[in-house]
Amino acid sequence: MNSESRSYSHVSFWRWALLLLIALTFLPEIVVLATSAVAKLKGCQAGSNVTCEIGPSSAGEIIRSALEAGSFVGLRFSDGLAAIWLTLGFFLIWKGWMRLSSRLLLGLAISLVCAFVPYFGPMLSIGSLVNPNCNPNEGGVGPCMIYGGNIGVVAHDTVRLAWRIADGAPIALGIFGIY
Repeated sequence: MNSESRSYSHVSFWRWALLLLIALTFLPEIVVLATSAVAKLKGCQAGSNVTCEIGPSSAGEIIRSALEAGSFVGLRFSDGLAAIWLTLGFFLIWKGWMRLSSRLLLGLAISLVCAFVPYFGPMLSIGSLVNPNCNPNEGGVGPCMIYGGNIGVVAHDTVRLAWRIADGAPIALGIFGIY
């Protein structure tokens, strides 16, 4: 009985580590969505010209920083970080699951996450914040004001980031094929 509980806690550690690794990929999008939710709870409007303060910072500044981080992650994933991230993920799957079918299914799932989320996640996270003062586009035309803060060109960069999927998705799917 004691050896079984130690074995389960050992496996549980690897499973939690995989969950943390996957959550790190979503962190910039989670920050954007959480900031937007807090701003809405405070009664702020995304299209308003009035700055929405959240603690010592404004909602616009927090969203801009999160979008910059999300764009950075997407660019690095398309440059090859996806291969390292997936290799680490596959190692955690190998340590945390015993059955081959579970390993392959989870490997495919994180490969698909790695193939799409870093490129479309930032754009989708601000989709609900598009307003007359902020209409992100590939051409970078027009300012982008969200919650009274100037998001700058980073909103336009999130739209252009989707094109990097042509570089990153083959890496992710190729690494899964090797796995």
